[in-house]
Formats: sequence, C-alpha cells, structure tokens
Amino acid sequence: MDVYRALNADVPQLLFTVLHQAGPTITDSDFTRTVTALHQDIREQVRAVGQELQQWLQQQARQEAEETARKLQRLGLLAETASIEAVQQAVERDLRHFAGRVGSESLLGMQGSGEEVFFETMPLDADLAKRVVDGREYMASLGFTPGQGPLHEAWLLFRGSLHYDVMEHVVRDRMGIYKGSHGDHIEYVGRTSFGTYNLNYQLGESLTSDLVSDALAQEVTFAFSKGPVRYSDFRRDVSALMEHVGKQINLIHASFWQRKLGLGTGKEFVLRLRIPAGEDALREVVGVIADAGRVGKETIVKRGKMLLGRRVL
Repeated sequence: MDVYRALNADVPQLLFTVLHQAGPTITDSDFTRTVTALHQDIREQVRAVGQELQQWLQQQARQEAEETARKLQRLGLLAETASIEAVQQAVERDLRHFAGRVGSESLLGMQGSGEEVFFETMPLDADLAKRVVDGREYMASLGFTPGQGPLHEAWLLFRGSLHYDVMEHVVRDRMGIYKGSHGDHIEYVGRTSFGTYNLNYQLGESLTSDLVSDALAQEVTFAFSKGPVRYSDFRRDVSALMEHVGKQINLIHASFWQRKLGLGTGKEFVLRLRIPAGEDALREVVGVIADAGRVGKETIVKRGKMLLGRRVL
C-alpha cells in the first residue's frame, strides 16, 4: 500500500548528500574524473532498476489478468460471446492503473544527481572572506581539512524513503563497493560525511537541473540551526524569506532543507542558492537576506555558516 497516500501525506523529496575530500596528493581533476564516472554508473544503474521494475509489474499484471479471466470463465460469469482476450486486456489495464496509485511504482525514480566542488580561493571583500573562513572552520568541525585536498559534495535527489533501499542495492549489490568506478573513487577519498534532508521549500530550477557548460553561476550554502522557536513557525519564516529574496535578486535556484531525524551531522537546516558568479552577486544576496528580518539577519547570516562552490556535474 502507498503509505503516503493512505495518510494523506505528500511524498517527501529527499536529498542524500556526501561530503567527501580527496587525499592531499590527489588533484582536483583526478578527483572530479572518478566521481563523474561514479555518478554516471549510478544513473545507469537507476535507469536499469526502473526498467526492471516496469517489466516485473507488467508481467505480474499480465499473469494475474490471465488467471482472473480464466476463473471468471470457469465460474460461468462471462457471456458466451465474450472475448477472453479482451477480458484479460481490460483486467490487466486496471491492475496497472491500480499499481500506479497504491504501489511502489509511483515512488521510485531518482530525480537527479549533481556534484559541487567548494572554492579554495578567498574573496577579496573582507566581510565575505570572514564568512568563508567561518564556513571552513565549520567544515573542520565535521572532520575535514579545507585547503588540503579538493573538497566536494555529491547530491542524490529522489522521492520517498523507499529509495534508500534501492540506492543501497544499486551501490552495494549491483555496482560493488570495492570495484569499478566506486572502488576507483574510494582510493582517492580521505574523509566522508553523509547527510539526508527533506525539502521544505524551493524556488527556480531544480537543484540537480542539467548543468549548462557555459553558465557562469556559483553555489552558495548556508548551514544553520533554528534556535528556540517552533519548527512549523521557523519553516514558514524561512520560506517567506526566500520569497522576499527571490523578488529582489536573480535566484537561479533556492531550496530550503531540513535534516531527516537522526540522519547526518552538522547543522539541522540548509539553505542552498544558485546565483550568478562573482562577488557582487554574492554580496547582494547576503545583504538582501540580512535585510529580510530577524531570521535572515541573525539566524542565517550572522550565526549560519556559509560555503561557496561551483557545480562540476
């Protein structure tokens, strides 16, 4: 049964993240090459799993339809002129429709994946540079060593927690931990940290929208905690802040995430922004957020930790 539909709940959109840093002797180009191959293999395996699911559901529906039609015929519930083939086709069609409404078919499917590399250069603007230093100290608190090897974050975006099991099956059983692209990448990784987040609110394009090679954009991430306020009120306030910011500046993408209960380390909330490249655009977005009220000024800009990067996949 589709638990989400039965409970009248939205199917959650989840972001599985992997912060991973290369060893100090690994170049950024080599690290990016291995992680790109890993992403490609994961995407291919996910497509294969989706096709296998569709084939299995079609086979099950066909077999059940054939059995049902024969049963109706044995019980004399079909008119003598009824076409057994037509009955089978009608039953199969209804079964497939039913499976799409209450089964796992409607939940599976990775929405996209992406890869971000964090900047190692420091902004010229003194205020922005201080925020970057704070962000690097935050990464150090998670066990990373900024400046000593490329630091990346991988994104896997999907709908419904059922996909946890599917992704585990893909990586562990179909791809293998120590072989192929996964094994190649593991040899380069010095430190990893995992997290899983629920999407609260989003503006603009998807976080994992296809990367346009000539697009000059930067990824801006704020990690923060909510403080002594109710969760529902805090989520509403940050969502309203995003709408306010989106009306004033060019937000290519903005998304607000909350870490799933007990899954991951670091700050509980993350605001992800995709804006035009350059310090002017960055300075503008920080200023607009700070001017948007107490949550923007105190929670996100003052106490939040800012990370800067660019997409490489």
